[in-house]
Amino acid sequence: MAKPGPMDHLRELAEKKLNDTAIRLGSAQQNFVQETSRLEQLHTYAHEYRQQLQDSVRTSSVSILSLQTQQNFLASLDGVVAQQVKRVSASQHKVDSEKDAWKQDKRRLNAFQTLKDRADEQQLLKENRLEQKMMDEFARRAASQRQL
Repeated sequence: MAKPGPMDHLRELAEKKLNDTAIRLGSAQQNFVQETSRLEQLHTYAHEYRQQLQDSVRTSSVSILSLQTQQNFLASLDGVVAQQVKRVSASQHKVDSEKDAWKQDKRRLNAFQTLKDRADEQQLLKENRLEQKMMDEFARRAASQRQL
């Protein structure tokens, strides 16, 4: 095979960029999973806290001050849940963005690979023609040698 040319270099750069994008995509997906897990934990905690509050109100007398404190805590917790929902949405957007970038980089790498393959085929065809020309010349000389 011939020495590496500009097309090989471009393909290698495209491959490196694709690998870098894949790493960023993996990181974004991992972050999304973590943010989603935190949201689920917050939902579970809020549900359990509400359930305990309802149980304590049903089974025992709760002071108004205690009830207000617990309701304020639930309101704060709902705010935290809302913020976490935004974080999950932002991390999902990041994953989608990185997926699009990865697809674009993959198409670019495939295009460079196709161009490289075509150039390699052209070079091989050129070499085969040259070899055939040399063989024809050799055969012609051998035939003329026999005639003498």
